[in-house]
Amino acid sequence: MLSDAATGMEEPVDALLVNSPPPIRLEDAERLARACYPGYAQCIPLSGERDMNFRISRADGVSLTLKFINGAESLDETRMQIAVLKHLEARQGGLGTVRAPHHQLADTAGLAADSGIGPGCDDGAATQDWLSFRVSEVAGPVRVRAYGFLPGRVGTAMSAGPQSWRAVGRAAGQLDAQLADFEHPAAHRLFLWDACQVARVRPMLEAVESLDERARIAAYLDAFERDVVPALAALPSQIIHNDLSPSNILADEAGTDLVGILDFGDMVHAPRIAEIAIAASYQMMVPGNPLDVLSAVVAGYESVLPLAPRERRHVLDLVLARLVQRMVIPSWRALRFPGNGAYILRSRAAATALFNELYDEWNRGAR
Repeated sequence: MLSDAATGMEEPVDALLVNSPPPIRLEDAERLARACYPGYAQCIPLSGERDMNFRISRADGVSLTLKFINGAESLDETRMQIAVLKHLEARQGGLGTVRAPHHQLADTAGLAADSGIGPGCDDGAATQDWLSFRVSEVAGPVRVRAYGFLPGRVGTAMSAGPQSWRAVGRAAGQLDAQLADFEHPAAHRLFLWDACQVARVRPMLEAVESLDERARIAAYLDAFERDVVPALAALPSQIIHNDLSPSNILADEAGTDLVGILDFGDMVHAPRIAEIAIAASYQMMVPGNPLDVLSAVVAGYESVLPLAPRERRHVLDLVLARLVQRMVIPSWRALRFPGNGAYILRSRAAATALFNELYDEWNRGAR
């Protein structure tokens, strides 16, 4: 990993961007699963950029995701992610609800036999919501939690068409409707992946190699801070998922509808139109007119939660904001983690092409 002295760039405050996942081995995960999740014998690694994740399964095929949490994640952020799963689970099964993983309590009854595993500690009291796991390579304990592993096809299997785009928007609306009465202090945070805070990427712009790209992004950020930020402050806001990308949604077998939503680690309190913009930005990568895709996603969202004209006016602004984040943040991170650069930069080129196309529309008065 390169230092700031080597790159000449200012360090942003988000430690999760530069802190590697905890060094957990398969045998560590198997040991913890045996101790605290009886019956879940099979264990296989899963991908993850921040945390170290494993799928643990029972003989009947029921599975959990076992998450060894990045040390840069605050305790409040862990609490928030557990709280939202409990909140959504209480609403599952109702008409118009979106399926999310359930939170799984740990069985801590027999932990005295393993000094490296202990119950979590929340305000001085033991909790089964998470575990404390000690590994020799890490100075302090690693927090571990588990939640249900949802079946379904990865979101990249969604077909490209109006029906699917409306389904994405409808699921975003259903989720926001379920989250409308959810509140947590950790969602009111400085967070580099909050599209409304996109101007915080300015210190990272030197990581963008193309001078033309850098100039376009800087011009967009100037306009965003001047014209958009004051307007966003007056829009309806709530806690949103904030990352409805294809990797965080599950599709049905036909690839035209959503059957689940995953990974609530990026939640923030923001204007609800940010949910639409972020979800749409990933669907708009297909050939054709990206604004048609955006219209379909908005229509799906409005079939659940109607928007005011002043909200619709700023959806495209936030699409561009998310694309800027997807251009700048991976460029910055790839310099610090060159060994993982290909994975980090996997979608940057597509985000850049879409940004350039939409930026021209935006400059011609589409905003």
